[in-house]
Amino acid sequence: MQDTIYKELEKRCLEYGIKEADCFTALKIAADLNVSRNTVSQYLNELVKQGKVIKINTRPVYFYTKKEVEQVFQKTIDTVIFDSLDEFFSLGEKDTKNFAKLIGSNDSLRSVVEQCKAAISYPDHGLPLLIHGPTGTGKSMIASLLYEFAVDQGIIEKDKPFVSVNCSEYANNPELLTSNLFGHVKGAFTDAKEDNLGLIAVADGGLLFLDEVHCLPAECQEKLFFFMDKGMYHQLGDNENWLYSHCRIVFATTEDPQDVLLKTLLRRIPIMVNVPSLKDRPLIEKQQLLYSVFNEEAIRLQKNIEISNLVYQVFMDFHFSGNVGGMKNAIKAACASAFLNDQSSKDTLGIYVRDLPDYILETFPSIQLKGGDDTRDIMIPLSKLKGSFGNSNMLVQLYHRLLVRFEKNQQENIPFAMLVSDLKSIVQNYTDYLLYKNRYRKKVSENYLLKILDKIYSIVINKYSITISNNEINIYANMINEYAKNVIDAKMWVSSNTTEIDKVLELLENHAPREFVIAREIVDNVELNLDVELDNLMLSILTISLISLEKMESSATVAVILCHGYSTASSIANACNRLLDAYVFDGIDMELTVTTEKIVKQLNEYLKRKTGFKELILLVDMGSLEDIYKQMKPITDCNISIINNVNTKLALQVGEDLVKGKSTIMMLQEIEDTFTISTKYIEAKERQKVILTICATGFGAAKKISELLYDSIPKKVPVTIIPYDYQSLIENGINDPVFLKYDVVMIVGTLDPRVDTLPFIPVENLVMNNDIDTLNNLISEYTSVEEMKAFQSKLMKNFTLLNIVNHLTILNAEKLIDDVEDVVVDIEKRLNSELSMITKAGLYVHLSCLIERLILRNEVSYIEHQEEKLKKYSKFVEVCQEALSVVESRYSVEVPEAEILLIQNYFKTDLD
Repeated sequence: MQDTIYKELEKRCLEYGIKEADCFTALKIAADLNVSRNTVSQYLNELVKQGKVIKINTRPVYFYTKKEVEQVFQKTIDTVIFDSLDEFFSLGEKDTKNFAKLIGSNDSLRSVVEQCKAAISYPDHGLPLLIHGPTGTGKSMIASLLYEFAVDQGIIEKDKPFVSVNCSEYANNPELLTSNLFGHVKGAFTDAKEDNLGLIAVADGGLLFLDEVHCLPAECQEKLFFFMDKGMYHQLGDNENWLYSHCRIVFATTEDPQDVLLKTLLRRIPIMVNVPSLKDRPLIEKQQLLYSVFNEEAIRLQKNIEISNLVYQVFMDFHFSGNVGGMKNAIKAACASAFLNDQSSKDTLGIYVRDLPDYILETFPSIQLKGGDDTRDIMIPLSKLKGSFGNSNMLVQLYHRLLVRFEKNQQENIPFAMLVSDLKSIVQNYTDYLLYKNRYRKKVSENYLLKILDKIYSIVINKYSITISNNEINIYANMINEYAKNVIDAKMWVSSNTTEIDKVLELLENHAPREFVIAREIVDNVELNLDVELDNLMLSILTISLISLEKMESSATVAVILCHGYSTASSIANACNRLLDAYVFDGIDMELTVTTEKIVKQLNEYLKRKTGFKELILLVDMGSLEDIYKQMKPITDCNISIINNVNTKLALQVGEDLVKGKSTIMMLQEIEDTFTISTKYIEAKERQKVILTICATGFGAAKKISELLYDSIPKKVPVTIIPYDYQSLIENGINDPVFLKYDVVMIVGTLDPRVDTLPFIPVENLVMNNDIDTLNNLISEYTSVEEMKAFQSKLMKNFTLLNIVNHLTILNAEKLIDDVEDVVVDIEKRLNSELSMITKAGLYVHLSCLIERLILRNEVSYIEHQEEKLKKYSKFVEVCQEALSVVESRYSVEVPEAEILLIQNYFKTDLD
């Protein structure tokens, strides 16, 4: 069968060519061969794994034989799976030898390249283009490659020129620039001995590149935008005869175009692109640039070039004011110095720190720590720069293992404490390796690092009343020392995994806010005192190291001391914590002239890092602070206590009461009597009652369900209807943020998200008016008997099956329900299982929304534990695919496996 399917696909490729057509889908092939779509899809995917077939992961999915694609595109294809048709068909473009020369064309400069292509390709003669960016970022190179692209694409004829003008060369003679651009006639000015057509005429049919265009005088800009409008111009000295040219124009400038160009000229430049500076581009691109420039010099010098590890670090760290151009000049200077001093006749030329230009060597003290051991003299061949240098070092391997474990544990949804335990174990293995590696070495730089780190940890130990052993400090001194030696490789790896690392940070900040704050303070001090900028994964590792698995229970009470003056609040908090031998208070220090708004902002930022508390106690130093709670963001489920005129004795008494577990009200009363001070107690605000509406098929459908429900409920009922994301409830359960903000009384929707303790009413129950007592009881609390009857009547009217489908979709509801009914009946027949009328009603709604979303290409492509579920319900998936094939054909859609697994939820009882 596999051979039959491959030959059929091969036949189609030869007959129809490589294009977007439904004859290349599994559904169409299955229909023509009279076999199941699932069978065809399975064999095609096996052929993809064998490298014989190319797959395009669009909706629908397209397949082509690799052999025929390579024949059509006239090139070898290494990739067999593509995410889009655009990506696939781009293989056939002829510009691979053009912008492929531009490092970053598929990454940081991708949008620049795409906009440039769009400008040059626009009919009939392209659109004017302005390239803006700092000196040395490659603007001239982009313009040159754009010309090559246009010639190769047939946009510009091969015999038409690329004319480049640097306007800054004429800064002191603007008249000469105007003459050279537009030409002049004999006698137009003193030195005009003969006619000159000008560069605009020379560039006719080609491309005119005006670099440093901000040097163009206003008069010349005016003549230029007239030419851009009309395609015609006068030569200097001739105001009667018109000349014509059809050149494409590309401008470039290092200045802000809005400040240096006439607004009338800017209006005629529809496409402007910004080229980023070198420091704003990914480190991997900086490494690729290093390789490219050093390789050019190696060819020029006819030598194999190697650079020392320290030279590599310096080049990757240094901020070149001239950007790419500045880096090229520095590399050329280093190679020239090394070549001049090289007395050997070897084929290899080594580049050392001594060969670097003086202006780079002046920055050397800031990178001494990174060269603190014998790795500074390790020589790196250029071939290693071309690849992914550094990815094999142990630190990067640690990063990789941490992220893999985090993602695995997130998928399995294990408790936070278990995740921390796993991550601690991975870090422990790495620190064991470091201790073993460094057991015989103790260098001066490492002793210095240990002393500085010991001071940093001493500060946080005293401030936050925590215990960290000298052995632990020694371990993390070793880790930071190792990090400093591999900082470039670490940052390069981190830059390519920022999204995943941000998730780790967010989890740690939410579940371990105090440890996160302490780790952040350590990182800030390391950067300040050691000139080592730690990345976010090192911040995560330090946070994990501070978490005590035995003390992870979050306190129900948060106590904060707020005082004006340098370290006043933190001093009182630290003293009390030490005397109480417990972490009770945090201190927030404020300037004497700070405004209430700033205090509130600082306090709100602090509270963001706390979770699960029910009591907030604020101890303030003067009466003006008593009203700050009025400006605080609402904490709906938290009581707030304000205690005025705080001092150490008062704070110590509050701390003792909190440690003993005394009630807040009693504590405030006793403090008022003992210290004759004023206090305030603000009870938690009553949270708003809400009903959440959800739909597994998307938020849009949930919103429409909420509209129908809102229209049904009497306006006097103090309950708000809020549409919400189904997937968010599935992932977070009762811990979802919505339950902190609102008093959720029930959930109404298409599929049960199974949130603990909360009643769920399926939409089908509303359709069948069955088992909706929870909703009736809620409404009856606020309505009379007559109003209740009116509510039930309105509910039955709004939640008929036809009305729901008509409301949720833009398709013909009657026809859609007929098609859906056929699918459901077919599935029941194939499974020999009959659904209840209530379940069917829900499934009708679900399938109707699904079909519309597939048409709009808004389908669910993956769900949690998908592979596991596909194996478990393989028979159902096959049956469902068969039953849905008619709908797929009729509506020109393809139902993903993830969507079929959502449908499976309606058959769950029967299938399990």
